[in-house]
Amino acid sequence: MRSYLVFGFGMNIGNVLREAERAEKEVAELCSGLVQFNSAHPEGRTDECIAYIKEYLEKHGIVNEVHANDPSKPNIVAKLPGESKRKVLWVGHLDVVPEGKPENWTYPPYSGKIKDGLVYGRGSSDMKGACAAAMVSARILSNLGEPLPNPVEFWFTADEEIGGGEGARWLSETGRLKGDVCVIGDGNGGGPDHPSIDLGCKGGARTTLIARGKTAHGSTPYLGDNAISKLIKVIPWVEKIGEYELELPKELDAPIKSSIEFMKATQELTPEQEKAVDRVFNYPTVTCNIINGGVKINVVPDYAEAQFDIRLTPDSRPLKVKERIEELVREAGVPGVEAEVSAGETAGYHESPNSAFAHRLAETVEKVTGKRPTFKILTGGTDAISIKRFTGIPCLGYGASLTGQAHQPDERVTIENLVLGVKVYSAFPLIYTG
Repeated sequence: MRSYLVFGFGMNIGNVLREAERAEKEVAELCSGLVQFNSAHPEGRTDECIAYIKEYLEKHGIVNEVHANDPSKPNIVAKLPGESKRKVLWVGHLDVVPEGKPENWTYPPYSGKIKDGLVYGRGSSDMKGACAAAMVSARILSNLGEPLPNPVEFWFTADEEIGGGEGARWLSETGRLKGDVCVIGDGNGGGPDHPSIDLGCKGGARTTLIARGKTAHGSTPYLGDNAISKLIKVIPWVEKIGEYELELPKELDAPIKSSIEFMKATQELTPEQEKAVDRVFNYPTVTCNIINGGVKINVVPDYAEAQFDIRLTPDSRPLKVKERIEELVREAGVPGVEAEVSAGETAGYHESPNSAFAHRLAETVEKVTGKRPTFKILTGGTDAISIKRFTGIPCLGYGASLTGQAHQPDERVTIENLVLGVKVYSAFPLIYTG
């Protein structure tokens, strides 16, 4: 077997890096093309994106397969053969969140505008840019002219933004995702200045607060029991979960510290925001994002509910968090209000920074950027949660996104980051030795 060690490059590594540098225009245009397909939820259709990717793969003679449980939400995999039995997976998603009000965008959200070294549009950073980088990586590896040391599969999936039901979760549950290691293209790899690798990501304890009352005519509210009023009284009590200190293993101390340092180094934060970042892993984050209630202006509502996005650090004992939320609701002392908390034995996931996988990916990123990457934990979730849960495949993340761009108006990604993605995604399968 040939040697592909990172500091003793064979011809393949050099070719890969040079070809990636020449692909700047190609990867930007592919990112722009993907952005121009509206794959936003609630529809979350990926069929147009998949057809676009399939056309590209077939143009370059790359074997591919489409897997779909829902015809409007297909997934596609590019398959590259290799000499070993160590299969390397790359996984990224094509669905995006809604764009919000178009007037808040400098350029139309699905324009895919390319300007001043940036690609603009919904999904450019989260994460169609990384998907474009993976497409180019598949093309580069397929053109090397000699067998790869490891087989590689690039998976482009649906539904990540809503839990992966027709995407990575379905693919994992049905045994379609099989491999030794998986690189997740979601998240922020820090670009050239702050390179980083995601060891894991937070999970959640989504909570619905439900208030029940009694209906009455709006002109005689004293004859009713207003569910919205009751809900408003208890919402602050649920938010107190943000003061509950999580029980975390000591092995996460270093990744948490480096995660906080990364967030401060890559974002412009106010003093109050810096204080929040200092707490973001040791305490739950909680935000009430949806409120529903009432049927008519002159009817006292007998039902109302509020939905909370509560995020938890891996290994943080989510069932204890659930108990505390339920306890807080009882302490509020408002009759007819209850909390439904979705929590399991674990939240999110994380890998060890000491594995061969982590060492090889770190060596790859260091070769590409010239800097040793830090290991961190994502505050959001990725498809890695489903993959790890249902397949056990180790997952590490390296993304092309920009800090603070996900789900924002004027979302954008640098072409420089896209090229870095091409380099990392192409070089790692040549370096990984198990």
